[in-house]
Amino acid sequence: MRYIRKDIKVHIRKQNWFSAIGGDRFRQEIPVELLDISNRGCLIFSPEKLAVRSKIIVLLTFETARRFEIGATVIRKSEGEDQYGIKFAAYNNELGDYMLKTQEKLTFK
Repeated sequence: MRYIRKDIKVHIRKQNWFSAIGGDRFRQEIPVELLDISNRGCLIFSPEKLAVRSKIIVLLTFETARRFEIGATVIRKSEGEDQYGIKFAAYNNELGDYMLKTQEKLTFK
């Protein structure tokens, strides 16, 4: 089940060789727009170009200041749009439980 949430701020961080050895200078957090989310992945809008099959870190920050940092892979890009399908590296039941607990308005996709 996919949820539409407007109360979660999302940033991504690209993972590459430079970020692994280069320190904070190469670990830039890129703000993106969350279109929908589940405990398996999410759909985002990103002005920054992302390559399909690239590894990223998804940083989710709730209004309660609770933060999740999740390894993920870009699995698709919508043609003609800057929308990307993101698959989390593993099911994240803790995230799913927290989303249900903090959901105020139920909007499903």
